[in-house]
Amino acid sequence: MSIVSKLKNNIKSNLIPGIIVVVPLVISLIVLRWLINFFDSLIQPALKNYIHIYIPGLGILVSLIFIYLVGLSTKNYFGNKLVQVGEWIVVRIPVAKTVYLAVKQIITTITSREKKKTQKVVMIEYPGKDLYSLGLYNGLVEDPVNNRVMGSILVITSINPTSGFTVLVPVKNIRLTDLTVEQMMRFVVSGGLVIPEKLKTLPFEGLPADNSELDSI
Repeated sequence: MSIVSKLKNNIKSNLIPGIIVVVPLVISLIVLRWLINFFDSLIQPALKNYIHIYIPGLGILVSLIFIYLVGLSTKNYFGNKLVQVGEWIVVRIPVAKTVYLAVKQIITTITSREKKKTQKVVMIEYPGKDLYSLGLYNGLVEDPVNNRVMGSILVITSINPTSGFTVLVPVKNIRLTDLTVEQMMRFVVSGGLVIPEKLKTLPFEGLPADNSELDSI
């Protein structure tokens, strides 16, 4: 092997692991910086009359303290009533009502412990024949006109996991996988580069709440 070939192999063998380490770190720092700047832009102007120096991250800190105090107040009678009055006012504003209720339902679903325990990663034939996508099962919808049950599936977009789309699929066409949510997210975010060696699936229809039957495949 020539010196040039050895040099190329050496660079390649060290460059790729470096990219794997550095790129996620850089992206994480960029997201963190964006969050800091976003919250600072909301909070710092209100505090500029009291604090005359710029403190990076103060916006996030103040926001977290405020959210904590709101959560704490809901645990006593008067605080809970105050929150209910605030919600009562918001839901009577047409546009604000739609946004508020939708966001609240999404956050409640995401933060629900019971939901996390039963979250299922499924595989569906989408977007075409013999083309399959992984998604998160979110619940069932009855279709009495066609006498069938549909599954609500969230398909997350590769590379950018903050976007995606929701599809309704007949339960008979849904396959339950043995992947965890974390494994699926690694697969999606990496664009398919981080892929499990094996993927076990079972027909979704009629399965119990847990994934114990997958062990027998």
